[in-house]
Amino acid sequence: MSDDFQSFHFTFAEVAPSIAEVLDFLRSTDLEEEHPAVIFIREILDELNFDTGITGGYRVVHVDDLNVKDGILKIDQHDLNLGRQVCGYIKESTRIALFLCTAGEDFTRMTNALNEQGDIMEAYILDAIGSLTVENAMDKIQENIRLSYKTEHLKISNRYSPGYCNWPLTDQKALFELIGDNLTGITLSDSCLMSPRKSVSGIIGIGKNLKHHEYGCKICSNTSCMYRKVLNDGNA
Repeated sequence: MSDDFQSFHFTFAEVAPSIAEVLDFLRSTDLEEEHPAVIFIREILDELNFDTGITGGYRVVHVDDLNVKDGILKIDQHDLNLGRQVCGYIKESTRIALFLCTAGEDFTRMTNALNEQGDIMEAYILDAIGSLTVENAMDKIQENIRLSYKTEHLKISNRYSPGYCNWPLTDQKALFELIGDNLTGITLSDSCLMSPRKSVSGIIGIGKNLKHHEYGCKICSNTSCMYRKVLNDGNA
């Protein structure tokens, strides 16, 4: 596969969360159909049912050196300080997919407008929908990676992002440099925050002897992590 950035574009309909998924994410599955929150979710999902600039993709690079002991992955003269936990999960990787994905600027604009109007509950719900949307888009991109390497009998890992699993957020800078030019339109601030706000970045390991590891949520102290919410089974 080429080292060029592989781009994808989705309509909201292709990656939209269901009402049930939104309520589960908000841990509000017991709300009745006519609850104001449920009514808003139903209405905003209909309103968002158009092309909102949901884009993403990945670049695949070969692993130069992966030091599990020190938690460092070296790629193209860049050091990614993944930490021992993430390095342990991808230690059998021979290639790495570096990814970016965004739900688009509309979520930021609409959430800000709701906050400015004082519609705090609605803004919170829309923010959750944006989070689920970008993760659903990344699920499709990750599946593309899996299928692309299946014929080579290569497996893939879960995806891991700076700021999670003890991987410093400051590594966003090196990650963006490694990804290089792309069509997502995602930018990085001096404090390593992405714009549009509902965007994700990170890595996925690829390798013949790679073993699938579940996310280490049960031993992680980061209660604000997206993956803890998405994968929550009541034990996290």
